[in-house]
Parts: sequence; C-alpha cells; structure tokens
Amino acid sequence: MTIRPVASFRMLFALVGAAAFALAMLPFSLGGASEYLIHEEPASGATVVEAPHQLLLTFDRPLAQIAGQHRVEVMDADGYRVDDGQAKISGYSLNTLIVPISAEGDGELEVSYDVLLVEGDQYFEVSSSYRFSVDHSFAPDGGDSIETAAEKSSQALVLWTIAILLGIAVAGALVYFLRMATGNSRSSLEPTNRSVFRD
Repeated sequence: MTIRPVASFRMLFALVGAAAFALAMLPFSLGGASEYLIHEEPASGATVVEAPHQLLLTFDRPLAQIAGQHRVEVMDADGYRVDDGQAKISGYSLNTLIVPISAEGDGELEVSYDVLLVEGDQYFEVSSSYRFSVDHSFAPDGGDSIETAAEKSSQALVLWTIAILLGIAVAGALVYFLRMATGNSRSSLEPTNRSVFRD
C-alpha cells in the first residue's frame, strides 16, 4: 500500500531537481544574455544620422579566442543581412567584438549575436539581440545640419580674413603718418648751413 506514495515522492523530487537545474542554467541561456553586453556602438535604441561602417560590441568578460565561435547578424528593415559575416575580436581589447557592416538608407537595424565568453578556465555561450535606427533627417541637438555648420564656418573664415586685412591696412597707415610726422619735425629742427651774409 505504501509503494505508490513513495513512487510519487520520488517523481516529485526528480521534477523539483530538474526545475532547480533549469533555473541555475538561466543566467547562461538566452534570457540572461543581455546583462553581459556592457556597451554597444551604436547604442541599443539609438537613432543615428547615417549607418556606421562597423559595430562595436563590448562584453564584461573576454571573448574566447576560438575561430568561428562568435556569430553576429545585422538585418535591415527589409530583412536583408548587411554584415559581412566576419566579426572579429579587437586588437586593443579581448572584450570587444568588431562587426563590419554596409547598410544603406533609413530604417531599423536588428543586431543578433551569439558569442562565447571566458570566465576563468570555463567557456559559456551568450545570445541576445538589440535594435537601433538610421534616419538621415535626424538633426543634432543644436538643430543645425552639417551643411549649415560648414556654411557658418566658411562665413566666419571670410569675416576673420577681412578683419585681419583691415587691421594690417590701419597699422600701415599709422606707421606711414608717424614717419611723415617725425620726418617733418626733424627737418624743422635741423640747422641751416646757409649764411645770411653774402660775399
């Protein structure tokens, strides 16, 4: 009569153990992956004026230096892949992955990554995704476009050139009048060699 309760207890214990193991593995699965990505460029949710030539993904742990273990896909708004599939670890930091892309036009870009990180003598896989947008009409905070800023800088250069030339002209005129004034004063002070008596 006690066989069934014991069997049920063992089955319940096995289920609890399996659930505990699954919960323990969650930080290493898809759900907890984004916490390991500490910096992305362009940033998640950002809007940029034009698409960059490369993405930078920086993690809080070193990337495994094993060929073919890091996969990054960048998809445009039409569903086309715009990365070249050649993600590589930066030569300056083992935590940063460089992803060349060639996107054109406006729209949202989705970045999906699946990388292998190193912690001590162990490896673990991290997978997640994020998005950013490209909008050529997006203006900086100052509200001036690049063309407007260039026009303003060229106008300022012209004004400075005119001011410098006027300064040089005024300085030259002052020097000229000073020389004329000192020349006249010297000539009036010089003694004459003419004699008032004639032979």
